[in-house]
Amino acid sequence: MKEKRNKTLQKQVKKELNKTFNINQFIIWGAIILVLPTLQFFLIKDNYVFYRQLDLFLRMNSGFIAILFPILIVLINPLNFVKEQKNQFIQYTRTRISLPNYILAKLISNGILTFSIAFLMAFIPFIFSMYIEPLFGFVQLYPTEGSPIPHTTFEQFLPLGTLVYGLIYSTWIGINGALYGTIILLLVILIDRDFIALSITFIVYMIFNFMAQLFDFDKFSPMATLFPFTISQQQLWTVLIPFTFAVAIMFGTMIYLKRNLYERYE
Repeated sequence: MKEKRNKTLQKQVKKELNKTFNINQFIIWGAIILVLPTLQFFLIKDNYVFYRQLDLFLRMNSGFIAILFPILIVLINPLNFVKEQKNQFIQYTRTRISLPNYILAKLISNGILTFSIAFLMAFIPFIFSMYIEPLFGFVQLYPTEGSPIPHTTFEQFLPLGTLVYGLIYSTWIGINGALYGTIILLLVILIDRDFIALSITFIVYMIFNFMAQLFDFDKFSPMATLFPFTISQQQLWTVLIPFTFAVAIMFGTMIYLKRNLYERYE
């Protein structure tokens, strides 16, 4: 029985992923992965002094990309679930698959997609900055002339190799993308007002960033722990503080949904 349920779940996850693969979604993903970093590159390439190729990556992966991170996660996949709810699609699918399995398949497929796109959102600019841009020389590097180079969090991994650093950091962004995406999808399931459900995560994200700056705890702000390029290097454990808080919110919301799932879709 359990094996049959697992196969049904796997089949539904695959179905949900295939359903997401359409031209409109590919355009959105392409914009997130390629267009936004390209715009950021042209905004910064002549307006900053770069001492290392890594400095270019740090600048490319900041600015409006860091500010809009939760909104970008909404565009990756959770928005699709809103359309299904409006079309009463969930009521139709309940005749073919149990409601808990359907919601679980939605959460798993959403996690896979948000992790993958968020990972690429960081990793592709990293590859460009470190390996492609030096071939063309779009950006001029300047000598430090004895000035200390400011280091940022996650550069602790650089001794393991530049590519390892890029993979670890991009994985961190991917994990947080999946975490934010899961919270957003859970809120969409639980809250009738779609705009509010889609906006809450961004609002909380900005409030916590503001409060961290107000009380001089920048190192614990969600933005600084995801895109730690505006503050000096911090110990790695600091990035786990807002992450742990977000994980607690996710599990708390999951527990609440599990207890009220059938009431939600009666």
